[in-house]
Amino acid sequence: MSTGRVPLATVVDALIAEGLVQTDRQDVASALDAMASVPPWYVRGMVGFGAWLASLLLIGFVAALGISFDAGMALFGAGFMTGAWWVRGRGQGDFAVQSALAFSLAGQALLVGGIMQLVDWDEPEVALWLVTVINVAWFVVFPDRIHRVICVLLAAGAIGLLCYVRELNAVVPLLGPAAATGVYLLQTGRTELFRGTRAVFVPPLTSGLLLSAFGYLSLSTVYLLPELTDSFEIYPRPWLSTILLGALFFAVLHANRVKLLRALPGWRAAGFHGLVAAAVAACWYAPGVVLAANVVVLGAGSGRRATTAAGIVFFAAFLAAYFYGIEITMLQKSITLVTTGVILLLVRYVLFGSTNRGAAVD
Repeated sequence: MSTGRVPLATVVDALIAEGLVQTDRQDVASALDAMASVPPWYVRGMVGFGAWLASLLLIGFVAALGISFDAGMALFGAGFMTGAWWVRGRGQGDFAVQSALAFSLAGQALLVGGIMQLVDWDEPEVALWLVTVINVAWFVVFPDRIHRVICVLLAAGAIGLLCYVRELNAVVPLLGPAAATGVYLLQTGRTELFRGTRAVFVPPLTSGLLLSAFGYLSLSTVYLLPELTDSFEIYPRPWLSTILLGALFFAVLHANRVKLLRALPGWRAAGFHGLVAAAVAACWYAPGVVLAANVVVLGAGSGRRATTAAGIVFFAAFLAAYFYGIEITMLQKSITLVTTGVILLLVRYVLFGSTNRGAAVD
C-alpha cells in the first residue's frame, strides 16, 4: 500500500466523480483559494492590536473635544456607536471588525457618561440602568457575535451591581442559577423564543449567560474583612445557589442520560439519585462545584467540547478561589471537597459499573 501524498486536486476530482461533492471543480477551487488567502493567526493578532490602538487614540482625541461642551460626550458616543454598527455591517476584515468593537464599547461609555452629565445625575443606579438597557438593545442590533457576548456580560454585571447598590444582596445568590438555567434551556432547545431567524442570537446569548454564571458564582468565594465591611455580605446564603443548581443538575442529568438511567434497576436508580443529592449537599458552601458539574455534563451530553472544557476550567479556578477566599476553616473546606469527591466516585461506579456489567452479560 502506497503511503505517498496524494494531490488535493486528485482527491477533489475523485469526490466529484463519486457524487460525494455536489458542486463543480471550479467552486471547490474557489473555496480552497479563499481558505488559503486567510492570513496566519499572528498576523491577524497584530492587525487586531493595531486596530484597537488606532481606535483608542482617535477615540481619546475626539472624546477630549466632546467634553468641552454640553451634550458633547453623548453626541460623540451615539456617533461612535452608529459608525461602529455601519462599519461592522459592511466590513468583514479583522481591522474593520476590531475597530468597530472598540468604537462601540467606547461609544457606550461616552453615551452613558454624557447622559449622566447632561441631566446632572450622579447616582450610580441610573448609570447601571442605562448600561443594562443599552446593552440589551445593542445585543439585538449589533451584528457581531463577540460583541453580543460582551453585551450580555455588561448587562449581567450591571444587574449584579444594581443589587448591591439597592442593598438587595439577598438576590445575588439567585442570579447565577438563573443564568445557568438559561444556558440549559438554550442548549437543550427548550425555548421557543429563539426560533427561525432569531436562532442567530442563541450562541452569543448562551456564551454570555455561561460566563455570567461563572462570574456570579465566583462572588461566593470572596471574603471581606468584617471590621472593614460591618454587616455587609457580598454573597449571603450561598446554600441557596447550591439548592437551585442541584435541582438544575437533576434536570441536566435526565436530559442527557435518560436511556442510561432507565436501564438501571429501581433500587440502583434510587441509590444513584440519593448519591447525587448527597454530593449536592456536600457542596453546601461551594455552589460553584455544582455549577461546574452542570456545565460539564451539559457539554458532554450535547457534544460541545468548548462547554465541557469551560466547566472543567471553572471547576479548577473555583476550587483555588474557594480554598483561599471564603470565610470558613480549612478543615471545613477539606471535608467538603473530600466528601464530594468520594460521593461522585460512587455515582460513577453505580452509573457506569452497572452499564459495563450489563454489556458484558449481553
